[in-house]
Amino acid sequence: MLVAMWTQQVDLHSHSYYSDGIHSPQEMAKRASDSGVKVWSLTDHDTSKGWEEAQEACGSLGLRFIPGVEITCEVEMNSETHNPQSWHLLAYFPDGATDDFRTWLDGLKDARVPRMKNMIAALNESGYEISFEEVDELSTGAIGRPHLARALVARGYVETKQEAFDQLIGDHCEAFRERPLPTITQAVEQVKAAGGITSLAHAKYYGIPTNELIERLKTLGVDCIEAFHSSHPDSYKLDLMSQGMPITVGGDSHGTENRPSPGNVVVPMKHLHPSFCP
Repeated sequence: MLVAMWTQQVDLHSHSYYSDGIHSPQEMAKRASDSGVKVWSLTDHDTSKGWEEAQEACGSLGLRFIPGVEITCEVEMNSETHNPQSWHLLAYFPDGATDDFRTWLDGLKDARVPRMKNMIAALNESGYEISFEEVDELSTGAIGRPHLARALVARGYVETKQEAFDQLIGDHCEAFRERPLPTITQAVEQVKAAGGITSLAHAKYYGIPTNELIERLKTLGVDCIEAFHSSHPDSYKLDLMSQGMPITVGGDSHGTENRPSPGNVVVPMKHLHPSFCP
């Protein structure tokens, strides 16, 4: 019997309207199924709100659902070429998460609210008339800057969400405000205590040489690295695979035009963490 060496049936990184995606968990599950995905995870930012809906949808579609979340953490290493304001840790719970973990996660989600109010206050001071209520109406879960960007577009202050980030609310704009974030170590401890598996999201984003990055992740107790991300060139994927750390795969679909559906990212079965194999 031949065993497939590569698969497109796994996608462990997707977003719904419970964070910065635009569709429901049910719609994202359907899109994953239509793309041939068999193992799928919904990984909204700092919230587990869509898990039950996604689980039910996957059950009717014949998909294996793995509850997941993308945890926003403090920057772990400085880069000479990149300047991210945070690192993102993916957490997966093949056997389900504990109530204690979900309570901890709710604290991260709730911390987004005062930060958003501070950013809106900064915009108000600069003459942009926008209210927290307007932004909150656009959010069904973890409120974030994409919702603020949509509100700015609706108000006519900018034409696109990207313009809002570039000119008003991006990492280095005057209205940007930080919020308290857990360290990678703290997040790993919470996930491990709940029986979960961790993976660093979109590794290339942080601008750290791969050997240094892998060494630090191992020291921190991170289980995997998202080597196969839709934004990574083949050369980078191969470089990460050569480091000997288990990998995960993620299309990072938000349901938008540039990547409307989960799936269609091939990954070698040999290097994929065994908990996620179809």
